[in-house]
Amino acid sequence: MRLNVATGLLAVLLYTTSTEATGLSPAFPSAPLPTRPTSALFFQNTGVSSKSPKTAFFLSLMVPGLGELYSGARWRAAGFFATETLTWLAYFNWRSKGSDLRTEFRQYADQHWDESRYRSWQSYNQSQPEGSRYFETETLPSKSEDIQQYYELVGKYAQFVFGWDDVTVGFTTDNMSVQSVRRVDYETQRNESNKRLKRASTIIGVVMLNHIVSAIHASAYARSLQLSKPVPIWVDFQPIDARGRPNPTVELKARF
Repeated sequence: MRLNVATGLLAVLLYTTSTEATGLSPAFPSAPLPTRPTSALFFQNTGVSSKSPKTAFFLSLMVPGLGELYSGARWRAAGFFATETLTWLAYFNWRSKGSDLRTEFRQYADQHWDESRYRSWQSYNQSQPEGSRYFETETLPSKSEDIQQYYELVGKYAQFVFGWDDVTVGFTTDNMSVQSVRRVDYETQRNESNKRLKRASTIIGVVMLNHIVSAIHASAYARSLQLSKPVPIWVDFQPIDARGRPNPTVELKARF
């Protein structure tokens, strides 16, 4: 931006300032006037942000996107906020469905699997010659001891097949050959429940990862603002024009 200075007063003032900087007398000298402009720093926009990388880190560690918002990166903050929201929605959705299915398959087992019938088969198995017994690998806990293990064992292993109410054949030690539709249906329900609950657990890992990534990103972004290149702005004064005629001018300059 070039401003033509019309008044001699401003010209004298700026010229006096320039001669003081160069060691020349402020009086009108006998030597020719300088042909090069004299610069004086007017204002310097350092471009350096006052946002703390450490603060940005901990803000995003608590709430993804908050550190970005603090640092001024609004669109990036929106991205981390959206990810946080969607992951929690997915978590509660899968957790709820998995829990509902778990309640259903446990009710199904309570209706169709009889522990007393299983214990009767167990007594039968123990009464058989040692070489012909079914090898029992699992011990059934009570529901109060380990409810999760209880409901897993009754469907997962053939050892417990005689507890299902659709098994009508007589007791035998060849449990692997005994078929039970109830047991198959039960395992299908249990697997569906476990699949959704595992997805919910995976989402928790994604949530934690989003917190960590957002924190690192927010800190790095705030630090990058502090390392931005300075933007100096200064004033140039030139008392004469290119032809050597008195023509005081002032230029406001900026370097990017």
